[in-house]
Amino acid sequence: MHVHKKLMQLHHFIVDRVRYAHRKQVSRQTGFALLVVTVTVAILGAVVGEFGYNTRVELEGANNARDQLRAEYAARSAINLSRLLIKVQQSLLDKNRNFIGDVQILDFASFLMPAFGGGADDRAGLGMLIGIDTSTMKGLGLGKDVGFASPPPEYSYEDGKININCGGGLNPTFNANAAGNTSSNSTSTDKNTPPPITTPPQALYALLTALFFPPRYNRLFDNPDAQGQYTTRDEAARALIDWSDIDEQRFEPLGPTSAAEDYRYDTRRDPYKAHNNYYDTVEEMHLVKGVGDDFYGSFSDMLTVYGGCKVNLGAVKPENWPIVAAIIRATAKNPQDPILLDDEKVAGLAQAMQSMAQMAGGYKTVDDFIKSAANGGMPDVNFTNPLDPSAKPTTPATPPTPIPGMPTVQLDKARLGQVATVGPRQIYRIDAVGTVTRAGGKKIEVKVHAIWDSTHFNQNTISSDPNDRVGTWVYWRVE
Repeated sequence: MHVHKKLMQLHHFIVDRVRYAHRKQVSRQTGFALLVVTVTVAILGAVVGEFGYNTRVELEGANNARDQLRAEYAARSAINLSRLLIKVQQSLLDKNRNFIGDVQILDFASFLMPAFGGGADDRAGLGMLIGIDTSTMKGLGLGKDVGFASPPPEYSYEDGKININCGGGLNPTFNANAAGNTSSNSTSTDKNTPPPITTPPQALYALLTALFFPPRYNRLFDNPDAQGQYTTRDEAARALIDWSDIDEQRFEPLGPTSAAEDYRYDTRRDPYKAHNNYYDTVEEMHLVKGVGDDFYGSFSDMLTVYGGCKVNLGAVKPENWPIVAAIIRATAKNPQDPILLDDEKVAGLAQAMQSMAQMAGGYKTVDDFIKSAANGGMPDVNFTNPLDPSAKPTTPATPPTPIPGMPTVQLDKARLGQVATVGPRQIYRIDAVGTVTRAGGKKIEVKVHAIWDSTHFNQNTISSDPNDRVGTWVYWRVE
């Protein structure tokens, strides 16, 4: 009975609570505050996350901009140090090249530059080389995690290339008597007499056709271009000249003509007109008929738009020996010489002449180049007493012996004097890279490509030193 009574009480209590719950009015706004708080927290979380992300992006962007600026000025430092070396070259070494030979200080830049833009090991290495302690020297190094890229700046000489701008302008005539004998520049119709060279375009045409001659370039001229047109070696050389000359007449190597240029540049999918003025860059050749990517890749390193119209024989880099081969073909006394038709022999002679000239201290005059070609690559060395510069050079007791198996070619001094010269370097191409090392081994690099013309008159200098008016940058690009 007692248990039954307790169960009945529990039953009545539950029924009363249920009835009470049904009678109570529930508010429609119950839980809204919790919902507002939840949404607010979610929105604030998204805003804070986005703000943090944007802040991190801006911080990384600022760091990148800072390091890019540091890397750019590291590259500029390399450029300025190169200018200093060029100044030393011109004021000291070039003035004594007849006694010390063709010594180029930039050939030793790989030992000098790391001391200024490298690490402590590089500075210590230079100190060991010259016998001094560089650990306490100021001005070496560029700071923590910044320096020059390895290898150091690269150098080349633009006056050791063929200048394609020599087909443009007013095309003045050469001084025919300046090169000596001018018998080969007559108007003779003898098949053994090469065409005359009296103007820069004729000199350029002779070098280009000789440069394009080797059979290894047949693929460039035996296949159609993007427009389905075929271009011969002769047409390619003429097109390169016609692009930059100021007239509308087709170039003829034997003299003026009334034939009009008809390269149909305006009929292409993207029409344009010939420049009829100097090339701005070598890359502009891509617009010329017959010049495609393969053509550009084969010849662009041997062509330039800076400097004079004569190739500086001493500035031709060893890998550009095809320029020497082209000069041999273009200036041979007998253009029908069977040796000129054998590309292997001419290539071997050109490379031998380059190597032996470098060992002998370089060419001093064009006569040295002529003798080297006639001696199968062996230079005709003249010995000069450095203690008595006025003394007449003495020649070897016996003529130099040609390299076994090497051909010999007789060159025409007059023609050679119209396409080539020998002298100090004048136009330098400098490619420098500045680097900043980031955490994790990441690097930021900035490249500066510049060309320094040491003969160009600088009209914008703010220096009062008249020496600073000679020489200026004619090209500058930052990547």
